[in-house]
Amino acid sequence: MSSKWKKNRRAKFIMIESYVVKSPVWPELTANDKAVYLEIKWRYDGNNNGKIGLGAREAAAAIGKSSKDTGKRALDHLAQLGLIAKVKASGFSMKSRETAEWRLTEYVCNVTGELPTKDFMRWSKEASEKTTVRPQGHTVRPQGQWDLKREAANA
Repeated sequence: MSSKWKKNRRAKFIMIESYVVKSPVWPELTANDKAVYLEIKWRYDGNNNGKIGLGAREAAAAIGKSSKDTGKRALDHLAQLGLIAKVKASGFSMKSRETAEWRLTEYVCNVTGELPTKDFMRWSKEASEKTTVRPQGHTVRPQGQWDLKREAANA
């Protein structure tokens, strides 16, 4: 533990508010998503919202034995559901190789001063299903376009 917590004789803990657990998003989270969410909450100290650094490899380490793609998937899913928001992007192609910085949407952003958005409270399963494209393939047969042009030419 850091010396900060030893001086105050307080143990660090993670508090998850009841409205987060009762939100429509919580049942949609997988075990990996919850592990990454807890890791982000663990890194939040009350003054660093918007500066919480967590990369895909660190997220995978929080999950356990998994690949960085699993960690990235969990971070993307949490962002899609509105529990977290990316403040600063990262990547190996960028000049400065710094980790991505996140903010929890349930708290005030300490970087911009933005009020809590709590996007996860407005999420609904029906709305998310309507915006996704079903994997049914092409709607028109490849030769169907040519048939329409032939009919138009013959008419």
